[in-house]
Amino acid sequence: MEAQQLEDWVDILDTTNYAPPKAPDNLYQSYTFVDLDINSVTTKNYRKKLCKSLIEQVEIFIPPSGSFNNQDLRRYLELVSSYETSTKDLILGLSLADQIRLTFSDMKTSTICDRYPEINLAEKRRYRCVAEYLIRQGELTKLRDKNGKLIKKIGNMQKAVVLYRPLPKLLETLKKSGLSDLIKIDKDKKKDKNVTVGESK
Repeated sequence: MEAQQLEDWVDILDTTNYAPPKAPDNLYQSYTFVDLDINSVTTKNYRKKLCKSLIEQVEIFIPPSGSFNNQDLRRYLELVSSYETSTKDLILGLSLADQIRLTFSDMKTSTICDRYPEINLAEKRRYRCVAEYLIRQGELTKLRDKNGKLIKKIGNMQKAVVLYRPLPKLLETLKKSGLSDLIKIDKDKKKDKNVTVGESK
């Protein structure tokens, strides 16, 4: 399963060209990236430069387990950084990562198709890429049966699609980002120990 995850992420790195529109005066980034100079990160010093969640996310790609060189590592960080780039307009300017976090903040298992029925195929692929990033962040997981096989449902394009289950760290990240007031989870569920926000990693 770990090998498949590595293959999926290398494929995303090789095939994704998306970058948010440039608007330097109106952009802000997640606390994960706000003080990070990506150009200074190398395969030798990444453990000193990156926060814990990013270290855990990239270490599989670093030799000897992976094949990333410095350029690959920085390109990957630029890609996931774009997922966490927002503008100050809370209606239209939320990053893709925060949009998905808020959508799943009701803590209910669902698909990208069900959550975003109006977006086109290209946008769905982009959102799935961000969902994979959130999986590696420990904020989402794919629903599997007791044998580890993915549980899927038929989406609105009549194709089998993956079900995503939100994890407690998703709520934790939203609170760190100052988005607590937009969390969808109801008050009764907030009291449930299964979705109580734990300590930061």
